[in-house]
Parts: sequence; structure tokens; C-alpha cells
Amino acid sequence: MGKHRNKGKGGSLSSRRKVKDNTKKRASVIARKHRTKDIDQVHDDLKTPDKFVPEAMEKDEDLPGLGQFYCIACSRFFQTAEVLAVHVKSKLHKRRLQKAKDEPHTQRDAELAVGMSHE
Repeated sequence: MGKHRNKGKGGSLSSRRKVKDNTKKRASVIARKHRTKDIDQVHDDLKTPDKFVPEAMEKDEDLPGLGQFYCIACSRFFQTAEVLAVHVKSKLHKRRLQKAKDEPHTQRDAELAVGMSHE
């Protein structure tokens, strides 16, 4: 049996380039990730829930279920009413709904916390 040559931690020059290239690609994938609405935007939507009733929403061919089945708290569209009903029972939806029910902070709250008084 012959002896194997131990490579250093960095490996050859070509392998170091591959690692460096992978980190750049990973960062670009994160930048393209679809973001959901922030909680303050959800609070605004919850003020007018009648806009999100299936009969009131326009049909959009690009959205799942023609854009008819929408969860306001999670800001997601679903294929059918049954899938939406399953989603409403999920833990993710319940957490997001609990966040949405909390009263949003205002600029006045922030100023009072710092000690600025309003007269």
C-alpha cells in the first residue's frame, strides 16, 4: 500500500476558489427570497377585512386559486377553501395571528419610553 499525501486545510488553489464562489451565490439567493408583509402592513389589512372576502377580490390568473382564498394574517394565497381551512388550523397561522392581534407600537409610545413628555 502506498502512502497518501495529506493535503492542507485549504486544499488546492482551485478548491479555494469554489468555496469563495459558493458564498457569493448563497448571498444572492438570500437576497432574492420572497418576503411576506411586515406586521404593520398586516395591521392595516386587518382594519378592512371586507376587502379580502373571496367575492370582493378580483380574479388573478397568476395567483394560486385565482387569488380568491387569502389569509390576511399570513398574507398568503391558497388553491382552495379546504387548503385555507387546513392552514387556519396550523401552528404557523396561529402564531402569526397572535402577533397581528397585538396592538401596534406608535411613535408616541416610543417617545414616552425615552422620557419625552407630551403636553
